[in-house]
Amino acid sequence: MKKKDMLIFDAHCDTANVFLKDSFYFMDKKNNHLNADKVKKGGLKAQIFALWVNPLYPLNKSEEKALLLYDGLEKNIFKKGWGKKVTSIKEMDYALNSKKLACWIFLEGGHIIENSIEKLKNFYSLGVRGMTLVHTKNTDWADSSGDKPKWNGINNLGKQIVNKMNEIGMIIDVSHSSDKTVEDVLEISKKPIMASHSCARALCDIPRNLPDNLIKEIAESKGYIGVNFFPGFLDKKIYNQLMRNLENYKTWYKEKLTENKNNLEMLDKIEIDLYMKMVKGIDKVDLSVLIDHISHIVNIGGIDCVGLGSDFDGITATPENLTDVSCYPNLVNSLFENGFNEKDIEKIVGLNLYNFLKRS
Repeated sequence: MKKKDMLIFDAHCDTANVFLKDSFYFMDKKNNHLNADKVKKGGLKAQIFALWVNPLYPLNKSEEKALLLYDGLEKNIFKKGWGKKVTSIKEMDYALNSKKLACWIFLEGGHIIENSIEKLKNFYSLGVRGMTLVHTKNTDWADSSGDKPKWNGINNLGKQIVNKMNEIGMIIDVSHSSDKTVEDVLEISKKPIMASHSCARALCDIPRNLPDNLIKEIAESKGYIGVNFFPGFLDKKIYNQLMRNLENYKTWYKEKLTENKNNLEMLDKIEIDLYMKMVKGIDKVDLSVLIDHISHIVNIGGIDCVGLGSDFDGITATPENLTDVSCYPNLVNSLFENGFNEKDIEKIVGLNLYNFLKRS
C-alpha cells in the first residue's frame, strides 16, 4: 500500500511532442502516458518535460522546432492553469503548494542550440533549465552512445558549452552520451550532473546504459540518475529483439531518409515508423526488472543518487503494471514489496531529484 502522499517527481518525458498532433487534446487523450486525469490518479507532483527535436533535422531547423514544442507546453498546460512552468526550487515549492503540477523544461539534444552559446542563453531566458548534451547522433561538439565516436568525448566547443551551462545555471544531462563524453563532463563540470533517463549496463549491457564506474562517479559528484522505463534498456533479451527487428528495416530506412531528406515532417514520420517496426512483437517485462535496476544503482552509488526517468510519451512499451503515470502507486507498492523502507522510497520517487535540483 502507498503509505503517504509522496512527492512523485519524474526526470524525463516527451509529452511536448504529442501536442504537435492535431488530434491531441491534453485533458482527455486516452493513449498518451501523461494527461491531466492520469497525473491526478497517479499522484505525479512534478515533471521535467523534454523538448526533443529529431537529430536528423538540418542544423538550422532544430531551434525552430524546439520553440514550437515550447509553445505547445505553454498553450496546453501552463495557460490551462493546472500545470505551472517552474525555473527554480522556490517556484516549484509555490506550484506544489498551489496543488499544480510543477513543470520544468529541458532540451533533449545539444543540436537544438545549433552550435551557438547565444542560443543556449536564449533558451535559458525562456525558462529552460537543462539540456541533454546529445541524442542518438553526435553533435558537432560531443559524442553520442548511439553513434561512432567523432570527438573522443567532447571537443573545445563542447567544453565551452559545459562551462557556460555551469555559469548560467543550466543542468547538464548526460543520458545518450558516450562513456568518454560523460567522463569529460565529470572532469570539466564544477556542478553536479544528471543522467535523466538511463539504466544500469551491468544488468542490460548496451552502450545507452551507464557502467558501474560512471554510476559511482555521478553519485560521488552529488549527481542524479533517473531510471528509464523502456524494456529495451532494462532487459538485454528485449534489446536483442529490437536490434533484430531493426536489421530487417535498415535498407528501407536508408532509402526513406534519402528520398525525404528535405521534408522535415516526413523525417519525423520515418523515425516513428521505424520505431514502431522495431518494438513490434517484443516480449513484455515485469516491473521487478525496473526495481532491479534501481536496486543496482543504489548498491553502486547509494540511495541518494537514484530516481525516476520514465521516458513516458517517448516510448511505446513499458513494464507491466506501469503503463502510464496513473500507475505510480504500483511502483511505490513494488518498492515496498522489494524491501525498501518508506524513507528510501520517498527519495527514489522524487525527493532525490528535488534535492539534486536544489543543490545544482
